[in-house]
Amino acid sequence: MNPRRSVPFLVAAVAATSLSGFGPLTSITAGTPAAAAGRSAASAEATSGVASAKYRGRLPDPCTLLSRHEVVELTGRRITQVDEDGAKPGESTRYCQWQQDGGQLALFLSRTTRSGFTSQIGPDAEPVDGVGDDAFLLAGHLYVLDGTVQIDVYSYGDDDAENLAKERGVATVVMPKI
Repeated sequence: MNPRRSVPFLVAAVAATSLSGFGPLTSITAGTPAAAAGRSAASAEATSGVASAKYRGRLPDPCTLLSRHEVVELTGRRITQVDEDGAKPGESTRYCQWQQDGGQLALFLSRTTRSGFTSQIGPDAEPVDGVGDDAFLLAGHLYVLDGTVQIDVYSYGDDDAENLAKERGVATVVMPKI
């Protein structure tokens, strides 16, 4: 993997880990039985004490929120591999990464509060309007607050403006499915 492309992914993984207390991440390819079974977000539903009325239940597996067709449609790139988090039900952070010809798409979900979300907004963050309850761009990642869920979308493979447009598209498609 190109070290330049892995830095934003590493930054997001470290940020998500430090905010949530999530343990080591595991990679599972798209060919696993769980991926082939086409798990649905509905199967991840359960009651959780930290969820708002909008988000009762566990965070869904982000790999189930976008079909392979949607990922290709939203990014314009063919998928070569899917990396899942392998998280246990009830984890406060989830991720999925789609390796693609000439790029990648990564989607992280984590529980947060408005103050927890805004505390991450530093001097290098750029506000992004029109998506979620609040949003900002930092180090190539689009961070979106939607209720009690932070959505972190990272798209790589185009210029910065096109990557942001693709990240916004992914966040817009994912929000109603959480």
